[in-house]
Amino acid sequence: MFIYLITFLLFICFSFLEVRTDISERTKKYLYTFLFFFLVFQVGFRWQTGTDWFDYLRHFAQSTSYEAVLINVLLGYEIGYGSFVFLVRSFTDNYTVFLVLHAVLYYFLVFKANKILSPFPFLSLLVFYASTMGILGSNKQLIALAICFYSLKYLLDGKSFKFFLLVFIAFLFHTSALLFLIYYFLNRDIKKKYILSLLVLAIVIGKSSLPNLLFSNFANFLGGALADKAEKYGDNNLSATSLSLIGLIRRLLFFSLFFINYDKITSKFPTYKLLFNGFFVGLLIYFLFSGSLIVLAGRGSFYFNIMECFLMSSQLLLFKSKKDRAYLLLVFFIYSYFIFFQSIAEYPELFIPYNGVLDSRFPVSSEI
Repeated sequence: MFIYLITFLLFICFSFLEVRTDISERTKKYLYTFLFFFLVFQVGFRWQTGTDWFDYLRHFAQSTSYEAVLINVLLGYEIGYGSFVFLVRSFTDNYTVFLVLHAVLYYFLVFKANKILSPFPFLSLLVFYASTMGILGSNKQLIALAICFYSLKYLLDGKSFKFFLLVFIAFLFHTSALLFLIYYFLNRDIKKKYILSLLVLAIVIGKSSLPNLLFSNFANFLGGALADKAEKYGDNNLSATSLSLIGLIRRLLFFSLFFINYDKITSKFPTYKLLFNGFFVGLLIYFLFSGSLIVLAGRGSFYFNIMECFLMSSQLLLFKSKKDRAYLLLVFFIYSYFIFFQSIAEYPELFIPYNGVLDSRFPVSSEI
């Protein structure tokens, strides 16, 4: 638990400097770089910490030929991730080397995107860190998420081809990344009456049997493998955290806050409209499928709910006084600390205590 507390302390100190003082851009860059390497060290040098540990370790150990990579595609390991693993495995059987390279790629893309998507990068990273801790170890989806985040840079710049290309690359790491294509239609103002109407409609449809019926027909059209995979995820205790009553109340409260402040913040930070619309789509998916298809309500809305961290940091733009902004840091810290524990609530033993390769009890090779 000590390393997590240190991480939170760093975040809150750097965030305080960001919102309360007039530190130079050069200093911010140094702090940003330090935080990058700190997180790479924390995530890259872990051992038996995080979800799906032994499955990914076994996959790494078995990826000794490209034929093995192709076979593993049939077992659910996408070709992009398999090729990445095979490339590293060709040079070393040290799984820690792979984890470090994975962490470098992941955080490099996240940190780059975060500067574009947030007016207060340190603050949004604090919430992002706490929100995503529970999926630490989901190697494929983390890389897909990072690539998708970075693709928004090109969507905002009007470079559609590069956006589609990056989403396709993310798809090669995790098929769920295709959902991110929805963002292509979201960088625009949507009338408030349409937003509220769609929200009510999603709630009504979600209470019916229509979502289950449509998904069953769609899964049968594409093949039984998709239905089997969805059933596998659906059997997990995903609802224990992401679909809880507290989670529902939190989503509605934040939606109300983000919705009410939409016009004021968008005038100061135009990117806000893309972030808000993305979060709104996540809420629609939640209401449509939380009563029937847990896998879609949880994992399907993942790429949209995560915009919460950028939307939250954007709220500080409403406060001109740096002193007032600093007071709000306490609220952010308490909230992030709560979200951290909610994120790992399903399997807390996978994260606490934190285990690392510097602990002599653990090896570093791929042998299992």
